[in-house]
Amino acid sequence: MTASFSARKRTRLYWALLVGLLVTLLVATAWARIDDFPMQRQALIRFYYSITQRIDIGDAGVLSAEPCSAPCVFGIRAGETQFDEVPPLLEKYGVSKCLTEPNVSWVAISCGMGRFNVQASTHTNLVNGIWFYPNDRISLGEIVGKYGEPDYVSLVASPEPPTIKAYLYWDSLRMAVVMPPIESHLYVLEKKTRVELIGFSDEELHRDSSEIEFGPYDKHWNGYGAYQP
Repeated sequence: MTASFSARKRTRLYWALLVGLLVTLLVATAWARIDDFPMQRQALIRFYYSITQRIDIGDAGVLSAEPCSAPCVFGIRAGETQFDEVPPLLEKYGVSKCLTEPNVSWVAISCGMGRFNVQASTHTNLVNGIWFYPNDRISLGEIVGKYGEPDYVSLVASPEPPTIKAYLYWDSLRMAVVMPPIESHLYVLEKKTRVELIGFSDEELHRDSSEIEFGPYDKHWNGYGAYQP
């Protein structure tokens, strides 16, 4: 029995050494090729950071109202929360892997390689913008069902290749919902269309985007269907 047990231990050790050797050879080969191709090296670095810096913010409370409901996100409110309060709030609710980026007129915190972001004015130290990419799948129909119909739709198009992106705005919440870009000359908004990004802003930033003259790219909400710039 003892001899058999020792043999099994030796077999497992041999396999472990063999696997370790194979991994070492694969890594060495990959790096040798990467040295010849800088783009491959950059791709590997991006892949590494996408794994190590990944965070999961769920729906950030947009549908679940946990830990608070829109326009509050993880205890943060645009136009109300002091920027100094943001780091402890994010830590409290488990939002990690964050970097601070200062600027002359603003300062921002970006977490999880840009999945969750908070910006503040350096003049007032107040948060003026929050935007994030939810991990949970959120449809446009769920947003409209919870918060009502948006006030207007803004379309951004590029000719080559023909792509279009739709932005929807709710004035009462100072909320913007961004839909994913599609290759088309028009955007068909459906209940099942998945939301790409959600943002909240203070009065000043929202006023800059909402006080518009309706024209080719900005339209009143006319329900689900096709919108064309």
